Amino acid sequence: MIETMIYVHIPFCDSKCLYCNFVSGIYSEEIKQQYFLKLNKEIEYNANKKYIVTSIYIGGGTPSSIDSKYVVELINNIFTCFTIKDDVEITIEANPCSLTREKLHDYKNCKINRLSIGVQSLDNNCLKKIGRKHTRQKALKAINLARQCGFNNINADVLIGIPNQTYHKLKSTIKTLLKKVSHISAYMLINEPNTPLTRMIANNEVKVVDEDKCVSFYDKIVKYLNKKHFTRYEVSNFAKNDMICKHNMGYWQCKNYLGFGVSSHSYFLGERYYNTSNILEYIHSEFNYEKHKLTNSEKIEEYLMLGLRTKYGVNIEKLRSLGFDILTAKKTELDMLASNDFIQILDGAIIVNNDKFGVLNQIILKLLPN
Repeated sequence: MIETMIYVHIPFCDSKCLYCNFVSGIYSEEIKQQYFLKLNKEIEYNANKKYIVTSIYIGGGTPSSIDSKYVVELINNIFTCFTIKDDVEITIEANPCSLTREKLHDYKNCKINRLSIGVQSLDNNCLKKIGRKHTRQKALKAINLARQCGFNNINADVLIGIPNQTYHKLKSTIKTLLKKVSHISAYMLINEPNTPLTRMIANNEVKVVDEDKCVSFYDKIVKYLNKKHFTRYEVSNFAKNDMICKHNMGYWQCKNYLGFGVSSHSYFLGERYYNTSNILEYIHSEFNYEKHKLTNSEKIEEYLMLGLRTKYGVNIEKLRSLGFDILTAKKTELDMLASNDFIQILDGAIIVNNDKFGVLNQIILKLLPN
């Protein structure tokens, strides 16, 4: 029996946000039907009852924008094709505009037990700047509705660095949300190439918050959330009462995961493979994954780069099992980092100190194999 996680990509949205470069868009009902037909066939193609599923994550796109019958069928298919762990975590991403009581009941009935709601901000002006269609009122209504329907494991996504955002606006959003959710993901807004927002910035139509100010906002928010007992367990993720996202932790700990749907990636038994990013090609092509078997060197690099992002750090014995005796190979670097309070070595793990995540990239570079 092999433990694995499952990620499912739903590429459909009601509208496209100005900053988004994900594989997603607005499609006809016919395309949606064809897509889910193919998606369920892909799940069946990979079916194996010897695989124990520890978490399922339905992302996008906007999974809540589609009829919930597709989601119910999808979850039921996964339960049929794999062995599901009793305490499985099942997350679906949702948008405040498309989350309804009926959909929430359907999600609950098919054993979804975690919601990730794309709030981004509770300031209406900030929301307009990035092309979000919901308002503060709609976001809070969606969260309250989810709680009424019995969901107590709710994440809210928040963006740092929205044009014209101030620290006061950001803190006000966080302050309101932490009374209503158990998890907050606070991400820096990235100006991705070929997005409307990046073009608007280039044309001086909107003004971005400069990088130093964004870092200052982030540092203040980390301290504020810590005071409110939301623990940062990864660079951008904060959980109350240890309600961490098991699925995302699996990524950062380099655990097995199977990805289904257009543009999805998989990492399973040391091999990485992925689907096409073209939705029509995905619908009409045969299952022919491009595969890459990771070398030990690549596994070491990934484990270091991902594991050091978390409060749990990287396990020294696991690195040694991959052929990297970090205590010997990086003794000088480890001594320097420890003596200057950048890291600590605790219970067989190398952990970045909580106030040093701002220079995480430099720490990682020092510890990567030569």
